[in-house]
Parts: sequence; C-alpha cells; structure tokens
Amino acid sequence: MDIERRTSLRTLVGEVADDARDLVRGELSLARAEIDAKVDRVVTGAISVFGGMMLGYAGLVVMLLAGALALTRVLPDWAAFLIVGGVVLLIGGMLALVARRALAPSGMVPERTLRNVQADAMAAKDHLS
Repeated sequence: MDIERRTSLRTLVGEVADDARDLVRGELSLARAEIDAKVDRVVTGAISVFGGMMLGYAGLVVMLLAGALALTRVLPDWAAFLIVGGVVLLIGGMLALVARRALAPSGMVPERTLRNVQADAMAAKDHLS
C-alpha cells in the first residue's frame, strides 16, 4: 500500500508539473500572438506617421509657394495655392493624429494574456485552498 501511495503521489506531482508546463507554454504562445498583433499595429501607425509627415511637408511647400506668390502678385492665383496648401496640411494633421493614437503606449499592453494569467493564478490559488 505504501508503494502505491508513493507511485500515485509521484504520478500526481508529475501530472501537475506537466499541466503547469503546458499552461506556461500556452500563455507564452498567446503573449507571442498578441505581441505580434501589436507590432503590426505599430508598423501601420509608423507608416501613417510617415504619410502624415510627407503630406505635411508637401503642404508646407505649397503654403510657402503661395506665400511667395502672394507677395509678388496681387491676383487670385495665390489664393488657390493657399487653399490647396491648407487642405493638404489639414489632411496631414489628421493622419498624424490617427497615427499618434495607434502608437499610444496604453495600446501595447497584452491585455488578454494578463487576464488569462490572473485567471490562472486565481484558479491555482482556489485549487490549493
């Protein structure tokens, strides 16, 4: 009987260790998948920032040309350049704001993984009690 208890205890401890290892592997896989998704979001945000900067630069060039034309001419041509430059700057600013929200540090937290780890810790605590 004593040998059976040792064997079953050894088996039980081995199963617990296997389950813990599988749980850790699963959580690591979930964290990796979630981080990959966050990295894709950062890349998309960075591309948007670059696009916003390029449009902002183009708008600045147009605004500067319009300003120069406004000083040299007193004709409506310069007004068209100012309107176009303003629209380009507005679009660039909106893209930059959208990109800034996408790159916010609060969006980089692996929330599902944290919830799962907390739930696993609670389940283990309840099981041990």
